[in-house]
Amino acid sequence: MPFKCIISAFLCFIFSLNLSGQERIQKTFEGTINGTIPIVLTLTQDGSAVFGNVVYKKKGIPITVAGNIHEGMLFANELMADGTVTGTYSGEIKGETITGSWFAPKNNSKELKLNLRQTGSGNIARKPLPDLTGTYFYSFGKDNGSGELKIIQSDPSKITLSFDCINGPPAYNMAMINKTTLKLNGNVAVYENNEFGKCKIKLVFEANIVQVDYVGDAYACGFGNAASVVGNYIKIKNNKPVFESR
Repeated sequence: MPFKCIISAFLCFIFSLNLSGQERIQKTFEGTINGTIPIVLTLTQDGSAVFGNVVYKKKGIPITVAGNIHEGMLFANELMADGTVTGTYSGEIKGETITGSWFAPKNNSKELKLNLRQTGSGNIARKPLPDLTGTYFYSFGKDNGSGELKIIQSDPSKITLSFDCINGPPAYNMAMINKTTLKLNGNVAVYENNEFGKCKIKLVFEANIVQVDYVGDAYACGFGNAASVVGNYIKIKNNKPVFESR
């Protein structure tokens, strides 16, 4: 095992990846929200990004989950097919457990305790990406922020995109990236811009999901105060989008 993995063994143990990129390890966790709501959470990590689904046992319907892991902490969102975020996860990964909180992004809702334990793991093959062309979206509700990502894939190694995001009250500040073309390397694209300082944003694709995050501390992108394009997006339209002229 590489020396760096020994130093951060608790992370490597939870979500180790096959370095060939052909297979990844999928892990299943079971437990409860608030001690009374049983769930099964299945996650596959791709770098710092995580993708999967959650099943509430009483309903039995899988809900898409996407997010990331930073410094041993899981941050993820539940995403409905229309982009509505129905729950957020914030949990510390220790050994085979995830403990933290779950929160529904509704007015006056409160955080509930999250307790999960790993119950299974296995290798899964990395599937080829579908055509990425379409419109991707997330929303925390009309008063809590949303984001739209438009993509046209012109060939297997190139995408053209734009972002249009807004945060919540009271300011409703904007974060936008106008139409730009990026190289697609496997399932990853990176946006860089030094107009306002160091800005570097990574997009990781998995089926109809995109996980968007800053690279390191390169977040001087010229967005409005507390506004960002960072987030978890789900494809809501497959047709070729029209980019706005700005």
